[in-house]
Amino acid sequence: MQKSVLSRDFYSFAVLFTALSITVTIIQSIAGLTLGARVLTLGSFYPWIVLCAFIFIITSFALLQYFWYKSYRTAFVFGLISTIVNLWMYILIYNVMIYRDLQKIYIASGVIVLSTGTLYGLSLVFSKTNKKPLLKWAGVVSAIIGPIMIATMLWSVNVQDISLKLLLEKIHRWASVVGILASVLFLLNLRNEAKLVTDTVEKTKPVVWRELAKVLAILGLLFLGMKFAGEGFRSGSHKAYIPTPLEKKQAEAFGARNYVNGSGDTLRYRLIMPINYDATKKYPLIVCLHHGGAHGTDNVRQVGADPAPFLSSDENRKKYPAFIFMPQCPEGYGFGGIDGYPTIDTLVFSTIRSIEKEYLIDSERRYVIGISGGGYGSWHFISTHPEMFAAAIPICGGGDAKFGKALVNMPIWAFHGARDRLAPVSGTRAIIEAIRKAGGNPKYSEFTYAGHDIWNDVRAEPGLMDWLFAQKRKPEPHPKKASFM
Repeated sequence: MQKSVLSRDFYSFAVLFTALSITVTIIQSIAGLTLGARVLTLGSFYPWIVLCAFIFIITSFALLQYFWYKSYRTAFVFGLISTIVNLWMYILIYNVMIYRDLQKIYIASGVIVLSTGTLYGLSLVFSKTNKKPLLKWAGVVSAIIGPIMIATMLWSVNVQDISLKLLLEKIHRWASVVGILASVLFLLNLRNEAKLVTDTVEKTKPVVWRELAKVLAILGLLFLGMKFAGEGFRSGSHKAYIPTPLEKKQAEAFGARNYVNGSGDTLRYRLIMPINYDATKKYPLIVCLHHGGAHGTDNVRQVGADPAPFLSSDENRKKYPAFIFMPQCPEGYGFGGIDGYPTIDTLVFSTIRSIEKEYLIDSERRYVIGISGGGYGSWHFISTHPEMFAAAIPICGGGDAKFGKALVNMPIWAFHGARDRLAPVSGTRAIIEAIRKAGGNPKYSEFTYAGHDIWNDVRAEPGLMDWLFAQKRKPEPHPKKASFM
């Protein structure tokens, strides 16, 4: 039995917030399609996700109120469960980059969200709401899209083939876009309901909290939405990557290389030769790991991504003759050290082996330097293969404290910003403390007022390159073949 008649003001409010919800979902979907996981690196992402959560909560509350007053009890119960689970997911997304341990439950939480969304859709199809065609079809859309997204999510997590993984992730994102249709059908249903409210229904005074919520949501969308969309557009991922003239010149000079292993997996990379290369001499090898903005398969972008331009400058190449190895990590993968991301570390090590068969590399002077995702990779490389490297410069990354003892004798100069939200400083502090407790003495520079973007501070550090090239790995008393070989 119908509880009471909902007012025009309520329907106007519900229609507005459903429209706002559709708008933010479209913006988020476009960002997801163009940036992928890199959307998390945008400085405006955190206030944006708060706005999305706010609009979602208000919209869900309005729909639940509608179901309750219409006595759609089944839809109300499943809608309430779905709302609670989605709210948890918003909280998780906001905190996952700060507390890395939360990444372990991210996939499971995503499956739960999609599962409850599917049940919510089925409740619209098989309960009293199916008398409303628009609600029924909204349920059909949700019930179809949910399983597709669950399947592609779980499949992409477990698949090792890079091209298939990228395809599955693209299908997942497009399915999310199609899922917006369910919200559109909700919107049309609410508009139809509003038309049924006759003029004889007693007019109600505007509810203060509703009016305040409208103002906050609209202003938030105008300011935070424009900032988020603008930053995503300026990131350059909205269009095909076009190298700058300098990047193009450097890339052409250094030459593109590919390494293909026995399984057919390919690593694209650049190898910079020492200036005035002498084939009879041994040279150090610098493994340069780029940040997340250079992921791809173009084999160019990593040349212009920090710290590559600094290392490959004529000044440094003349002063510190060495081979500079610049692998490019494909989308959806990492160099290691980040939970939830498959790693290409084995492929990188195999490529180094092939390089050392071709050129004379000083095995006691291999160095690794990386920033952001490359910083995590640097910690991962020296933690899992300490016998391979003579020194490391991990920048705004993070290591696993369990490897503290293994890194006691490793020369390390780590850098981090104390206010880094993207790669929390706790990750570097923990591994540095673990090494020191084990008896090691790593160098650590923390910039008190800096965030994630600290490269200019690092490159200006006096004696950075002198320190790096002064390091030499001490040979073992009974040397063993390095495991990466």
